Amino acid sequence: MRSWILIGAPLFACGCIFAAAGAGAGGGIYFSERGVGSVVNAPVATAYTATHQAFQDLGITQTKTSTEQEGAKEKREVTGSTTDRDVTVSIETEGSGSRIQVVARKSAVTWDKDFARSILQHIVKLCS
Repeated sequence: MRSWILIGAPLFACGCIFAAAGAGAGGGIYFSERGVGSVVNAPVATAYTATHQAFQDLGITQTKTSTEQEGAKEKREVTGSTTDRDVTVSIETEGSGSRIQVVARKSAVTWDKDFARSILQHIVKLCS
């Protein structure tokens, strides 16, 4: 029994490393408590335009936009909805690019991270 543990431990450790490497190679999307985010190599204005296009492509009705400027840092937010979800996309300056965060809310306490991820992937694709 002891020899199986010693043989299996390195194999298990390698599997974890490969899984982590695969996750890291997935395009830089990270999960937060309520949604997903990514940093793209595009200015805020480009990401903002891509967000509008993604909303249109995915059937999300835009309901509100806002823009804030603090020195060189810019932040824009786009809010919209589908029949059963409220969507918020926040875009802010991150170095020479933009940090994009997407939240898709089903109810006051339920979020749809899969839908948020699909929105973010569409935005990132449009920014490229």
